[in-house]
Amino acid sequence: MVDELVTIGSYATLFEANLVKSQLEAFGIEAFLQDAFTVNNNWLWSNGVGGIKVQVPSSRAEEGRKILESEPGEEASREAAIVCPSCGSADTHFYLDKRGSFVSWLLLGLPILPVTSKRECAACGHRWKVVTPDEVGDKAG
Repeated sequence: MVDELVTIGSYATLFEANLVKSQLEAFGIEAFLQDAFTVNNNWLWSNGVGGIKVQVPSSRAEEGRKILESEPGEEASREAAIVCPSCGSADTHFYLDKRGSFVSWLLLGLPILPVTSKRECAACGHRWKVVTPDEVGDKAG
């Protein structure tokens, strides 16, 4: 009997989805990418189709979720975690803000404004622009 495929993650870019697929396959779990062709050909459709979905057989879904939830060196990453400036929570993650690029594409036919990398707090929902050490040095000098 063939197992039904179950979605265990959804990602905005083909790069992220392939990283997850490779990680699962390294643990012996066969993984498939759904909507990869659609998003790769027209990245603006990523939100519309729900991103690129990583799917595994239902019999291995729980094992796959555990692999994705575990991160190597979790203790070290917690020490260097970026905290939310609003509430102080360390439960933050990166996301790509595509709104400016999408609006310029609608108005001008070209995505002129760049996609910006931001962080979002899972506790309070606060979003802020990531400032790299290079940007801090540029502002000071």
